[in-house]
Amino acid sequence: MNELKLNEIIFITIKRMGINGEGIGYYKRLAVFVENALVDEEVEVKITNTYDKYATAEIVKIKKISPSRVKPRCPYYEKCGGCQLQHLEYEEQLNQKKNILIYSLERYLDGFNKIRINDTIGMNEPYFYRNKTQLPVRHDGEKVVSGLYAKNTNKLVYIDECIVENKLVQNTLKNVLDVLTKTNVDIYNPRYKQGLLRYVVIRGFEETSEAQVTLVTMELDSKISKALKMIAKIENVKSVNYCINNDIKGIEILNDKIVNTEGLCTVNGKLKDLSFDILPNSFFQLNTKQTIVLYDEIKKAINPKGDEKVLDCYCGIGSIGLFLASSVKEIRGIDNNKGNIENAKNFAEKNSIKNAQFYYGNILPHLNAFSKNDYLPDVVIVDPPRKGLELNFINYLQKNRIKKIVYVSCNTSTLAKNLNHLQKDYIIRYIQPIDMFPQTSNVECVVCLERR
Repeated sequence: MNELKLNEIIFITIKRMGINGEGIGYYKRLAVFVENALVDEEVEVKITNTYDKYATAEIVKIKKISPSRVKPRCPYYEKCGGCQLQHLEYEEQLNQKKNILIYSLERYLDGFNKIRINDTIGMNEPYFYRNKTQLPVRHDGEKVVSGLYAKNTNKLVYIDECIVENKLVQNTLKNVLDVLTKTNVDIYNPRYKQGLLRYVVIRGFEETSEAQVTLVTMELDSKISKALKMIAKIENVKSVNYCINNDIKGIEILNDKIVNTEGLCTVNGKLKDLSFDILPNSFFQLNTKQTIVLYDEIKKAINPKGDEKVLDCYCGIGSIGLFLASSVKEIRGIDNNKGNIENAKNFAEKNSIKNAQFYYGNILPHLNAFSKNDYLPDVVIVDPPRKGLELNFINYLQKNRIKKIVYVSCNTSTLAKNLNHLQKDYIIRYIQPIDMFPQTSNVECVVCLERR
């Protein structure tokens, strides 16, 4: 039973970091989650919420400060909910992300302490890496501004510069907001449910110096049409679009009602020598530099000899498979998003890749069809959503004698649970954490599994 009371002041030592970047200490064996607290800090905290098995708290005073605590580089850090770890020096961020992985494995994976867990691979410059932003817009006096919501609120924090976005995205956003101000576009106000323009979505690939702008609006009017034409004249902007989205309770910002008005429908991005033409609603990794690191680690786990048949499940736009295509005999990709598969086929053709095929639909029906035609892959790559692998897919992997699985995960908890099932038939050779999103608590992992 939780003996803590709301607003009670207690003193605890932070023992570890949680998956959302919070510090976790213990009060009479009860876990207390403290935002912005760091490991080994001794803190006086006030209880903000109590639950049966844990409590949350906020810092009143830090009695012992971690030597890894630093001043956040971003002036909006303590207000904005975009980053969680800017108050922690970067090398220690990498250490703690490895620890977050270890704690998940300890909780859900039998025999976790026998597995080799490599140090987290970080970035030389852990800022200015995001190639995409999608931000709500508001009026601030006579200016149109954008920002991010404060954590756990619907209060928008206006931001002049986000230091995790790349420079091309930042500069394009500033110019777009200037155009929206000059054209006096009708900005949507969620409080009064009035106005038209809701979001600005920008992609910018520094590798090609190309940017794409999409305005998300309740409807199109003459002022927004004028703004779209002016945005097309901004330096580096190659694709201008608008999206009609009047579902104010919906989660998705971009839907299928996207119209190209100026320039091309797509913007060009690159991964090493591979070229991709990206639609506004296509998925593409947000950190281009670390994506190459991630894909190199996938290749390292496969250790290709050139004769492998590789099956890429949850393949998205096919970028992993296409990245590997020159090193293996055959690539097959499966995804249940029809647009992704169309993109993957186009990208294969654009890059003159002949040994890659892509299939639309759920994974298991395709696997069963492949089996009937005596196709069994040597390597299966899985990069599932945060909920992890479906149980029936895990059963397929256990029953079929696939030599190697390379599991790519963005959720350490579901990864650990899935590995606990798979290790009955597969040896977990190693786990490689990669920092895809510096300054946040997100951890990406590549796992190499080989058949027993």
